[in-house]
Amino acid sequence: MIYYWYTILKILILRNFQSQVKYNQTITISFRVGLFDCDGLRVMTAAKYPVYMDFVRWELIARSKLFKAIVKRGLAPTLGSQKIIYRKPLRIWSKFNVILESVGMDDKWVYNVHYFEQENEIKAIGITRALIWKRDIPTALQDIMKEVGATEIIAPPSWVVDIFTEDKEIVQQANQKILKILD
Repeated sequence: MIYYWYTILKILILRNFQSQVKYNQTITISFRVGLFDCDGLRVMTAAKYPVYMDFVRWELIARSKLFKAIVKRGLAPTLGSQKIIYRKPLRIWSKFNVILESVGMDDKWVYNVHYFEQENEIKAIGITRALIWKRDIPTALQDIMKEVGATEIIAPPSWVVDIFTEDKEIVQQANQKILKILD
């Protein structure tokens, strides 16, 4: 957890010394698989992929106009759902890139695809949808996007939206199941 907050603070400090990016710009950050990222087989454990996905999303927010728009309103960007497809392992001490591509949005959600690339090969893909909250209420994404210069809302590809279509029903079914177990 210390490494996580150290990296977030570094991103927030370095934003003052880096060029600004657009809210929907594809960005790439390079990392190295560390000792504490790995399992017993010396490959990056599945639990670390979302952490690196967080870092690249923070980088996009920090370096774009989204940061001021979000902070000014006292909002919180929040991950709603994610899916990760693992193809090949990332080995200890090896360098890799996380490429963040903003693929679209709707009234509530912003959709991103994260590519874990190493030596010109995709090792994993993470697909996420996020929203912006204030006091546990999703806020109007449209207002923020207008402020940062979004002239049109680009819908995400159907394959991305389809990944998350059953989320609400899955959570409702799980709640019902847990309530029965607890009774």
